[in-house]
Amino acid sequence: MFPASIPGAGVHRFRGFAETLWSMYDEQTSVHAGQSGGTSPGTPAENLSPRDLKRAVRREKIALRRAMSAEDRSRADAAINRRLLEIVRTEKPSGLVAYVSDGTEPDLAPVLRYALQAGIPLCLPRFDQDGSYSIVTVRSLDFPVSHWGIPEPSADAPAAPSALLAKALWLVPGVAFDPACRRLGRGRGVYDRLLARGAGKTIGIFYELQRCEELPYEPTDQPVGRVVTEAGVFESTNNVRS
Repeated sequence: MFPASIPGAGVHRFRGFAETLWSMYDEQTSVHAGQSGGTSPGTPAENLSPRDLKRAVRREKIALRRAMSAEDRSRADAAINRRLLEIVRTEKPSGLVAYVSDGTEPDLAPVLRYALQAGIPLCLPRFDQDGSYSIVTVRSLDFPVSHWGIPEPSADAPAAPSALLAKALWLVPGVAFDPACRRLGRGRGVYDRLLARGAGKTIGIFYELQRCEELPYEPTDQPVGRVVTEAGVFESTNNVRS
């Protein structure tokens, strides 16, 4: 099963930690309470909706990830890439759907380069002018800077075929994860929609400090099949490979 405690993992049972998270969320809520029918100040944490709970844990985990030292981040990225390269070399996927790090997410550049060198079709998300995201195929990692200030495939990159996406190995970023391999994203539902359209095997990519014992869950949330962190490879069946 998922380790009960790993140094620096920041493991907690979400509901049991909710009062602390509520104290973080209370200030924001009090500003908007009464304006949009939101939760009023003083509401017990156990009465928060899944969406409110997600906002609280999202705020905590993003802050923790941003606070990582360069040394810790580099060491964790190296371990994550070693495990992912082993998976890719062993499973030989017919395609790889990945992402380009925003600078706080695990940097998968070694895996992306390997896919291109090995002739594995590489697909990445692209923000489109209509405000949606699409998955496109790329032949190099030389990208322009996107709307969000990170490198992203150009507008002329071709859309990835649905048949390829349905069989590809997906490496999915996120803000938090739990033992059931539920993932919490940034709150826009981008990957939930992409995965719901049809995806092959999915792996969530996280740092250990993004671990939660239990995440709030809604019907539209898309879990992943496995999670890879610097500590190991974790499956929702509670099997662990270090």
